[in-house]
Amino acid sequence: MSKIKKIIVGLPARNEESAITKCLESVRESILYSGRSNTTLVVCLNGCTDKTPALVETFQERYQDIRCEVIQSNEGLVNAQREIVKKYPADVYVFSDSDSTIDQRSIELLLSNLEKHSEVVVAYAKTAPLEKLDNKSIFYKLGLLYDSQKMLRPRHYFHGRLFATRDWFLPPNEEILKRAMKNDYTRELLKYSEKDILLYADDVFMSSYILDRYGRGAILQVEDARCYSWPVGSFHDWLNTYRRRNIEMEKMYRWFPEYNYLWPWLNRRTGWRNWLKASLTNKILWLAFMMMRGGLYLHVRAELLLIMFKWFRPKGQWQVTTTTKK
Repeated sequence: MSKIKKIIVGLPARNEESAITKCLESVRESILYSGRSNTTLVVCLNGCTDKTPALVETFQERYQDIRCEVIQSNEGLVNAQREIVKKYPADVYVFSDSDSTIDQRSIELLLSNLEKHSEVVVAYAKTAPLEKLDNKSIFYKLGLLYDSQKMLRPRHYFHGRLFATRDWFLPPNEEILKRAMKNDYTRELLKYSEKDILLYADDVFMSSYILDRYGRGAILQVEDARCYSWPVGSFHDWLNTYRRRNIEMEKMYRWFPEYNYLWPWLNRRTGWRNWLKASLTNKILWLAFMMMRGGLYLHVRAELLLIMFKWFRPKGQWQVTTTTKK
């Protein structure tokens, strides 16, 4: 077992006034539970236009029992993480979404798994519903079923809601832009890039980077570690979620072709044995989910065909999912 010397818990935050206080309080409790005095919480505000900065300041003043730093960066999750890593060198970085909460034991479970398993580079938490609602919407039920992972084969990539990593890396924007400007085929996707946000998601690129550099055993889902978020609860939000994820995957495909051999491990397939063992209700729900996903796939592919025309101006890639922002 190799003890971790310095730990940074990073929390990029932009316009999360409805959730940021509960998120920060849950992170604080998890840091205290770990008992690791070598941990610093760093909140990076990036392009906030609501009350998030004031709420973070209130938290910082109220709780003096953990080290909490507040910095700012250009807008965008990746830009915020870059700023945290640049200003706060550490042995391990723990990153959490700022619109979710985490279980008290989660940080310690992630860190202890990194210490126990030298081959593991990224340990990530399992997603659970923040609260079960009396929601009759089929789209909410699909969100609950998907997050349960009951119908899916094991995953080899990780999600960015809560993870700990020994190696945080995303290329600088200058390198990404150079790749994007290579030809018309790669340049087309710049229509989705606002300001200096070229990559929107941390986990899409990093899953490829980690698998390529360290192998499939380098990413571990820690079953008992939990992060809680609201499931997607409407068709519109399913479209936004699927669209932004698949546009990000298309950027990877065109801008980073050296990782394309990893596609079989970066997409999840239905575990049909699990489906056969499921209840009749869940079987029907999953078939409905697959039909919906097929329609969403056609929608995104049609849009990606349209971007080849100069007159086409798509809406922004990262559309807010309102049912997960409560």
